[in-house]
Amino acid sequence: MEQKSKFIGKIRDNPLIALERGNRDVMLTIWREYLTEILELDPKSGRRRLLIQRLEHAGDFDKLYSDWNDLSTQERGDRWLALIRTTKALLAEVKDVCLRCGDCCFQSSPTLTEADMGLFQDNILGWTEVYTLRRGERGVDPRSGAVTPITEERLKIKEHAATKNCLFYATNPSRCLIYEHRPQQCREQLCNRREEELPPPPTAFLTRQAFFGQHPELWALLVAHEERCAIARLEQALELLAANNEDEASETLFDMLHFDHYLRQLLLTEWEIPAGALDFLLGRPLTQLLPQLGLKAEMTANGVFRLERL
Repeated sequence: MEQKSKFIGKIRDNPLIALERGNRDVMLTIWREYLTEILELDPKSGRRRLLIQRLEHAGDFDKLYSDWNDLSTQERGDRWLALIRTTKALLAEVKDVCLRCGDCCFQSSPTLTEADMGLFQDNILGWTEVYTLRRGERGVDPRSGAVTPITEERLKIKEHAATKNCLFYATNPSRCLIYEHRPQQCREQLCNRREEELPPPPTAFLTRQAFFGQHPELWALLVAHEERCAIARLEQALELLAANNEDEASETLFDMLHFDHYLRQLLLTEWEIPAGALDFLLGRPLTQLLPQLGLKAEMTANGVFRLERL
């Protein structure tokens, strides 16, 4: 429904009289205000847009708008009442239903819980489609939207670099590519729920140990990487740098950068781990994290990293 509404007469004083006497644009204005009141959604939300499309289709709103000026008072009342009844019935039907509008998927990708291990066992998810947020990295709270350091590692589905949309959200038409097998967080976090209606946050998150803890040699490499390249160690080096203790800070940063880089090369060449899986095994490269902290690291032709302030 693309017609532009006009505000004619004292519509808000008595909407019923306005419907009885007003033209189709008056009716359209009242309809739009009714939707704003009953939907209680952000005007820009995808769920609101899809709901209005469904409501107007189910209520044959285009035909009502076209006929309105020629309808008698009784016909106007009957058809308006039918539209409202259809609206209320449809809204009750979809109250706890995901409409695949993409509002959640546009913000970020889901964090995986222990309940999602079956998605790997069933080959719905693979190593190249997941990455690790390590302890101390900054993550987005899915409820508040706040960006804060995380206290324990999290596994997340990858996101499109340019948009931060979930990897499995596709457009034209909008859809989730694994909707029937979507992770637990996606199933429980309906975008139209109020804070008090949300289920308790999950406590049993999936971690790398669940995948690699039973492989001692590989797990030992991951543990060593976590110790040598810990986010806390990185932050300590940056504090030294800020205090003009450049020698000690540089020594730590170069040690971390080289260990991170050459362990990735080792896993690629000797372990034949796919390049796309390294962000799962080791988290994101330090060279990607440093710009968030005001530094840029580039490897020279001699195989040595060079640091620059941004």
